[in-house]
Amino acid sequence: MARTTQRDVMRDLNRRLVGDREKVVAPYAAAERHGKVSRPSNVRGMEAEEYAERLYQDGVAKGWIR
Repeated sequence: MARTTQRDVMRDLNRRLVGDREKVVAPYAAAERHGKVSRPSNVRGMEAEEYAERLYQDGVAKGWIR
């Protein structure tokens, strides 16, 4: 069984919410807080919202979010 990754969740939200960054970041952060998506580590102590924003920006910069 394939594991759902952080990128999978972010891409799915982006697709369903038509690429609206603010609408994508909030539910991603909520999913993390509720254990529906996990972060392997949080050595910097980043809140879910900040991490979601950075993950979104990384996806756009690297092209795995369009």
